[in-house]
Amino acid sequence: MEFDPKWLTDPQVFQVNRLPAHASYMVRGADGAPLEQTLDGAWKFFYAQTPGASPQEFYREGYDVSGWDEIAVPGYIQLQGGGKYGTPHYVNTQYPWDGHERLEPPAVPERYNPVGCYVRGFAVPQSWDGPVCVRFDGVETAFAVWCNGVFIGYSEDSFTPAEFDLTPAVHRDGENRLAVRVYRFSSASWLEDQDFWRMSGIFRSVALFTKAQTHLADLWVKPQLSEDLAAGTLRAELKLEGMCVGEATLTLDGKTVLAPVTGGHAVLELPVERPRLWSAEAPELYTYEVTLTDAAGHLLETVRGKAGFRRFELRDGLMLLNGRRIVFKGVNRHEWNCRTGRAVTMEDMVSDVRAMKQNNINAVRTSHYPNRTEWYDLCDEYGLYVIDETNLETHGTWQRPDGAESALPGDRPEWLGAVLDRANSMLQRDKNHASVLIWSCGNESFGGRDIYEMSRFFRETDPTRLVHYEGVFHDRRYPDTSDMESQMYTPAADVAAFLEKHPEKPFIMCEYMHAMGNSCGAMDRYTRMTDVIPQYQGGFIWDWVDQGIETDNCLGERCLACGGDFGDRPSDFEFVGNGLLFADRTPTPKLAQAKGCYQDFDILPDETGVTVKNKSLFTDTADYVLLVELTKNGARVKSSECSLQAVPGETARAELPFAVPQAPGEYTVDASLCLRENARWAAKGHCVAFGQWHISRKAPEKPCTLPVTLVEGDCNIGVHGRDFSLLFTKNAQGSVISYRWKGRELLQRPIALNFWRAPTDNDTAAGMELAHLPFKTAGLYAKLRRAKAETDGTSVRIHAKYALPGGARANVTYTITGDGKVEAALKWKGKAVESVPEFGLMLTLPAEYRNVAYYGMGPGETYSDFTSGAHMGLFGFDAHTALQPYFNPQESGARTGVQAAAVTDAAGFGLCLAGNGFMLSALPYTPHEVENARRQYELPPKVKTVVRCAKGQLGVAGDNTWGAGPHAEYHVALEKGETFRFTFGGMGGNG
Repeated sequence: MEFDPKWLTDPQVFQVNRLPAHASYMVRGADGAPLEQTLDGAWKFFYAQTPGASPQEFYREGYDVSGWDEIAVPGYIQLQGGGKYGTPHYVNTQYPWDGHERLEPPAVPERYNPVGCYVRGFAVPQSWDGPVCVRFDGVETAFAVWCNGVFIGYSEDSFTPAEFDLTPAVHRDGENRLAVRVYRFSSASWLEDQDFWRMSGIFRSVALFTKAQTHLADLWVKPQLSEDLAAGTLRAELKLEGMCVGEATLTLDGKTVLAPVTGGHAVLELPVERPRLWSAEAPELYTYEVTLTDAAGHLLETVRGKAGFRRFELRDGLMLLNGRRIVFKGVNRHEWNCRTGRAVTMEDMVSDVRAMKQNNINAVRTSHYPNRTEWYDLCDEYGLYVIDETNLETHGTWQRPDGAESALPGDRPEWLGAVLDRANSMLQRDKNHASVLIWSCGNESFGGRDIYEMSRFFRETDPTRLVHYEGVFHDRRYPDTSDMESQMYTPAADVAAFLEKHPEKPFIMCEYMHAMGNSCGAMDRYTRMTDVIPQYQGGFIWDWVDQGIETDNCLGERCLACGGDFGDRPSDFEFVGNGLLFADRTPTPKLAQAKGCYQDFDILPDETGVTVKNKSLFTDTADYVLLVELTKNGARVKSSECSLQAVPGETARAELPFAVPQAPGEYTVDASLCLRENARWAAKGHCVAFGQWHISRKAPEKPCTLPVTLVEGDCNIGVHGRDFSLLFTKNAQGSVISYRWKGRELLQRPIALNFWRAPTDNDTAAGMELAHLPFKTAGLYAKLRRAKAETDGTSVRIHAKYALPGGARANVTYTITGDGKVEAALKWKGKAVESVPEFGLMLTLPAEYRNVAYYGMGPGETYSDFTSGAHMGLFGFDAHTALQPYFNPQESGARTGVQAAAVTDAAGFGLCLAGNGFMLSALPYTPHEVENARRQYELPPKVKTVVRCAKGQLGVAGDNTWGAGPHAEYHVALEKGETFRFTFGGMGGNG
C-alpha cells in the first residue's frame, strides 16, 4: 500500500495501519530498563506551503537531505525557523481559511496547506529481538509515515497517540530512515476548530519501542469498592499478544496474585482491606506492579502504575464522590507555553498543578482535547478532578447562515467513524487515571446522533464514569447525550431559574467567568449558589493561561503577542487572552479572586470570635492551623493560634484570645487557615482560606489653627500657609494648577474632573463607550463658568462651577486649611444618571512620585465586584508597574475601600490622601492614554504619575466578553447633588 493524497479529504479515512489504542504505561524489560528509546531531538526538515511544492519522494533511502534545515521535535513548525516556516494563526470560532478560499467539508485549502517533511535516522538496539514500533504522542493535524522508503501508515487526531509497526521495513543492523510528512490541513481540521492558535508539526514526543515475546498490549486497572466503601478489590484486566504463554502477576501492598497466560486475556484480582479513598483533598494512591513471565519463569515485561480507589456516581440527581456531593471549583486549561505553544514541558505542567492547588482550584477540564499523558499522572498525584475532553470542536460550522443544518458531525454517517475513533483513543489511553471522573464528548459541536453515539460508547465501555456534553443545550433531540446539564456563560440568576424548573439533572458551568483582560467580577454570585442549590455543582473558569507568544515587537523589544500580531488574518486578536495567568505564567489579579471564591472554608471573624464553616468533603480542620491577628491601622498588634475542630459539613467557633480595643483606630480581626505541615503542592503555613472583620473607630477631628492667607489675583486665586501654597487659575479651564509643599511643586498638570476609565475588554464588548459617551469628554472639556473664594481666617474655600459637554454641570469646592490640607468636594449638578464609568478627580504628579502606600482593600487591585480575594490592610505598590500587561491596554490597578494613602518619591516626600472608603488609582497614564494604545508597547513614556480619587467606578464584570456588563449593583449612579469628598496635602521634607 502507498500513501494516497485523497485521504486528506476523506473523513472516513482517519487512520491507516495504526495499532490499536491502549492505556498509557511504561513497559520495562527483564533487566528493568524501558523497552523504548526517544526519538526526540533534531530532525532534518523541509518546509513547503503546499503539498505539491514539497519533495515527493524524500522518504526514499537514497534521497539526500544533508542540505535540509534542522528542526526540534517536539515542537511546532511555525514557532521555529525565525518565521521562514510560516506563522501561527489565531482564530476563535471561524476557520482560518475563511475569506481566502470557499470550502465545504471535507475539503481542504489548495492554495495554502503547508507541509513539513521530517527525516530522522535511528538504529535498532542490539538487545531488541522483538517487533520494532514507533509512537507519535501528538502531531497536528494529519501525517504519513515511511521507514526506509516503505509506507508505514497514516493518522489524524492531533492529541492522542498514534503507533505503527515498523518491523517489516527496519534494518536490524545499521542505520534506518524514518520519514514523516505533516499536513497543516486535512478533513480532520474541520473537527479541530478550537479557540486556539492554528499550527502544525510534531509537537509531542516520538518514541521507538519493542515488545517481548509475550507482550502486555493493554491494561485496565479497575479499583472496585463495596457499597459501604469499606472494602475494595483491585482488578487488573490484561490484553496480551505474541506467544501468550506463561504467567501474569499482580502485586499490591506486598500481596501478589498470579494467573496463567493461556490466551489473549488474563484477569487478576487482589482484595484491599479498608482502602484509603482517593479524592482531590486526599489523593491516596496505591502502587501496583504487573509482570509477565514465559513458560520457564523468565521475566519478560513489567509495568508499574498507581491506582486510586474512589467511586463517582450519579444518584438522586446529584454527582457524588465517595458518597458525598461534589462541587467542582474548576478551570479550563489549554496546554500552553509562550515559547513553544502546545508543546508543553514537565516544568510547565508541575507549575500549573501546584498553582491550581495553591489557589483552591480542585478541578480541570482539558479544553478541548486530551492533554499530555503526564498531566493525568500529576492530577492523580496532586489531586485534581478531571473532565477529559475528546478532541472535537466544529464551532465554525454551525455559526454559518444555515446554522444547525451545517453543523458537523451532526447526523452524518461519514463522520461517525472519526468521532468514535477520537473518543476511543482518549478513553483507552486515560482509563487508568483516578483523577478522570468524566468523559466529555468534545466542545461546541452542536448536537446530533453522532455525538450521542459517542456518549453511548463511553457509557457502554466504561460505566464507572459519567459523560458530559454542553451541546445538548443547543440541540435537545438527544438529551441523554449528557449525564449533567452543562451550560456556558449563563448568568447566575438564570441558572437558578433553570434549576427551579428543571431539577432532574445536576448542573455545571463547563465554562464561566470569561477571564479576558480585567474580568472575573461578581464571581461570588456563582460560587454562593453551590451552598444553596444542591443541583448546582460548580463550574470551570475560562480559562487558565493566556495563549500569548513571546516574540519581538516592531520596536525590537521582547513582548507577548496575541492574535493578529503575526499578520494572521482573519483573526480574533486579543480574544486569545482569557487566562488567570499571563502567558509567561505570572499570576493576574484574577487568580486571587478565584482563590477567594473557591475557598473550602467560610471564615467569619467578629469582635469576639471566629466562626468556621467547613465545606470540604473529606478534610478536617485538624489538618490546618487557625491563625488570628488583631491589627490597628494596618499594623499587627496581637497574633495567636486558636483551637478549632470542624469536620466536613459542620460549623465550629473559636473565641478570640484577645479583646478589640475601644480606642480610636482602624481595627481588623484577620483569621486564616494555614497548612499545619508541608504538602506536596505548598509549604507549611500556606493560607488556604481567609476571613476578616473590620471596624473603624473615628477620633474627633481637631480643627487646624494655623493661619492661612488668601490672595485674590486678576487671573489666579492663591492660598498660602506656612509650608504650602496653592494656585487656582480662573481661565476657561480653571482648576488647581499648583500645589507646592515645602518649596516643591507636586502637580505636573492641573487637577481635572474625571468621569471616565479606559474601557476593559468587557466594556468594549458590552458597548460601554457608546452608552457612556458623554462622560468621556466631560472631564476633558469641562469649562469653568464661575469661581469665587472666601475665607474666615482659618480656612479658605474656593467654589468652582463647571459646564460639561452635553449640558450637565458639576461643582468643585476646595477647602484649604493652614496645615496645607485640601478637602476637595465634587458635586454633581446635572440630571440623575443610572451609570457613570467613574466619578472623581485626577491629580497628575511628576514621575518620581511613584511609591504608593495605602490603607484599604488589597493587596492587589480591587473593584466593586472584585473583592473576594482581598481584605483591608496596609499595602503598597509601584504606580509605574500597576497597569496590568493585558494584550489590549485597559483599566486596571485600582484599589477600593481606601481610607488613607501616600504617593511619594523614594525619600518619602509627596502627597497624602484621605477619605471614607474611596477608590484610588495611581498609574503613569491617563485613562485616555491607556485607551488610545492598542498594545502595551504603544503606551507613551512613563513621565508622570496620574492619581485618580473617586467615589467609585464601574465593576469589571465577567459573565462573558460579548455583551454582559457589570450587574446593576456595581454601577455608579448619580443623583443631583451627589457629592464625593476626599482630602490631599503634602507630606515629608524637613521642618
